[in-house]
Amino acid sequence: MPNHSQFAEQEQQADQQANYCRIFANARRIMILWALFERELSVGEIAEEVGTTLQNVSQHLRLMKEYQVVSSRRNGQTIYYRLNEDVLAQHCQGLWDPLAAVHSEVGAKTPCQE
Repeated sequence: MPNHSQFAEQEQQADQQANYCRIFANARRIMILWALFERELSVGEIAEEVGTTLQNVSQHLRLMKEYQVVSSRRNGQTIYYRLNEDVLAQHCQGLWDPLAAVHSEVGAKTPCQE
């Protein structure tokens, strides 16, 4: 059983992961992620691929950039977005590791072991 300081640390990590998971709580953001798996795209190209407006894509990208899931580069007047795969993998691993540890403690198989 965790002591008070361990619990506080776990709670902070859980809060960070919950905030990060907000990115995946919207179907349009998931579609944007899927579009960016292939290559970097401009806001207009993303809007066309996911079937929404430039304003809508910009709002989603703002949140995704805040959590460093995407990064951007400017080429003239056009801004291109791409996935930060390392950051995405780090957060996914941070979510998975505690779950895997609990599974191994109780002797349960993880989904990857089935």
